[in-house]
Amino acid sequence: MRARMFGLETEYAITQIERHRYLDRDLFMNRFLGAARKSLVHLPDAQSNGMFLANGSRLYVDYGQHPELATPECTDPWEVVRYLKAGERILSAVIEKLCSEIGTGAEIICSLCNVDYLQDTTWGCHESYLHQCDAEKLAKHIIPHLVTRTIFTGTGGFDASSAGLQFTLSPRAHHISHTTSCESTGERGIYHTKDESLSSRGYHRLHIICGESQRSESGIWLKVGTTAVIVAMIEAGLEPCSDLELAFPVKAFRAVAADTECEEKLELAGGRTARAIDIQRRYLDLAEEHRNDAFMPPWTEKVCSKWRQILDLLAESPVKASRMLDWTIKHALYTRHIENRGMKWETIHAWSKAVVNLQSALGRSGRPHALQPDFILGPNSPVLEEVARLTPYLRKEGLSWDGWADFLRLKQEMLEIDTRYGQLGERSIFQSLDRAGMLEHHVDGVDNIEYAISNPPGKGRARIRGEMVRQLHERNAKYKCGWYFICDEEERPVLDLSDPFAGDQYMTPVDGCKTNEEGQFLLPFGSSGNRTLEELLRMRGRSL
Repeated sequence: MRARMFGLETEYAITQIERHRYLDRDLFMNRFLGAARKSLVHLPDAQSNGMFLANGSRLYVDYGQHPELATPECTDPWEVVRYLKAGERILSAVIEKLCSEIGTGAEIICSLCNVDYLQDTTWGCHESYLHQCDAEKLAKHIIPHLVTRTIFTGTGGFDASSAGLQFTLSPRAHHISHTTSCESTGERGIYHTKDESLSSRGYHRLHIICGESQRSESGIWLKVGTTAVIVAMIEAGLEPCSDLELAFPVKAFRAVAADTECEEKLELAGGRTARAIDIQRRYLDLAEEHRNDAFMPPWTEKVCSKWRQILDLLAESPVKASRMLDWTIKHALYTRHIENRGMKWETIHAWSKAVVNLQSALGRSGRPHALQPDFILGPNSPVLEEVARLTPYLRKEGLSWDGWADFLRLKQEMLEIDTRYGQLGERSIFQSLDRAGMLEHHVDGVDNIEYAISNPPGKGRARIRGEMVRQLHERNAKYKCGWYFICDEEERPVLDLSDPFAGDQYMTPVDGCKTNEEGQFLLPFGSSGNRTLEELLRMRGRSL
C-alpha cells in the first residue's frame, strides 16, 4: 500500500476588543507574534515573519493581518485531525499569555469562523495533497468531488453577501467565483492552479482553497481522507468522474450549499442530472472497488466505511447527522433558537426575501442607507413604493412591518452565535456543546493531542524538522527554518529536507543558497546521507 502525504493550513479570525473599541490590527498582531515567540519553542521562518514549531508546524501572520497555522506533513487522516486540534490549543495558550500581558479590560476573540459578517472578508482552511498527477486530468476529476463533498465538509452558517438571513452549508462557497483560478485572495476558484510543491523528486502539491475550517473531528477526517483517496485513484490512472462532469461547477457549488435536504439535482455536462449524494457514491464505489490495490493508502477501507456511513445518514435525512457534522449541528442549534424566539425558518425566509428586495430598491434609488425600519418606513424613505409592493406579500405570509425590528434583532443574535460557535476557548459554543456530551463527532484514534502540541509526527521530514527546531532552539543557536530546509543566520543551507518522505537519516548539507526576484530561496537539492546535525556542522567548521 502506498503512503500519502497532506496537511491543512487554517486561517483564524482574530481581534482584540479593549474598553469597547477595536485595537489597531498592526499593533495587535505585533503583540500576538511577540507573545508567540516568548512562549513557543521555535525557529524563525526563513520566508515570513512567522516561525516553525517543535511539532513540525508553521505559525505566521498571513495577508490581511490574521494568524495562520499549518499542520506538519501528515500521512493519515487521524494525524491531520490530531495536529489541527493541537494547533487550536497552541493558539489558545498564546492568547492566554497575551491576555495576561495586556491585563484587565481586554477580550481577544480568535475564531474558526469562515466569514466576517460585517465586511466582505472570508477565512479559509487550505488543504495540501502531495501527488504526481497530470494537472489537467486532476482538475477534471477532482472538481465534482470538491463541489459535492460540501454535504459533509460544510461548516454551516449564513451567506454574508445577503441582506437577509440565509442559512448555507458553506459560507465559503459564496466567495468562490471561478471553476479554476490561480488567485487566493480574490476571484477564487474551486480548483486552485497553484503548484508550489515544496519538495523534490517530481512531486506536485494540490492546493485546495475552497474548503473551510471545521470543528467536527468527523468532518475534518472525512474531508482529508476522502480527498486523499480520490487523488490516489486519479494518480493511478483511474477516471472517477468520466461521466459526472458538472455543467456549471460554481452554480452547482452554491446550489449544494443552499440545500439543507441534500436533494438538489445538479446539471451534468451531458445534460443529465445527479444529486451531490449520487456523485459522492460514485467516487465511493470506485474507491471500494480498488481499496486493496497497491496504489491506495493502507487506511482506504476505514475511510470508505465511514464515508458510506455518513452518506447513508444524509440520504435518510440530514437530521440523522445533527450531532456529527458542523453544518448539521448548527442547523439543529439554530432551529431551536429561532423557535425559542417564536419564529420558524419559513418566517426567516419570508423576511429575508423582503429585506433583499428592499436592499435592491435602495441601491437603485441612489441613496445608500442602512436598512433600518424607522428610515425605510418613514415619510422620507426613497423606497416607499417597494414597501407598498411588499406589504401584500408579508400579509400573505402572516407578517406585518411591525415584526421587522424583531427579525433584525434575531439576525444579529444568529450571526453572533455563528461566530461564537467557532471561537477558541471557554466561550466557544461548540466546545460547550462538546463538554456537555451533546455531540457525537469524535473519531476513534484521534488521541495524544497534548503530545502533538510539542512533538512532530513519527514519519517523514516533519519529524526531522520538529526535532531540529527543538535542538536548535534549546541551544540558543541562530538558525532559520523552511518547509524543505534549515539555514544558518547567514542564510546558508544546513539541512536539505526536500524529500518529504525522508526517513531516519538526516539530509546532507548543500552549498549555496540563491534567491529569486521575490527574495524566495532557490535551494539546490542535495542527496541523502547518514550524518547527524552535529556532524554536518562540524564538517562546515561550526559547532552547536
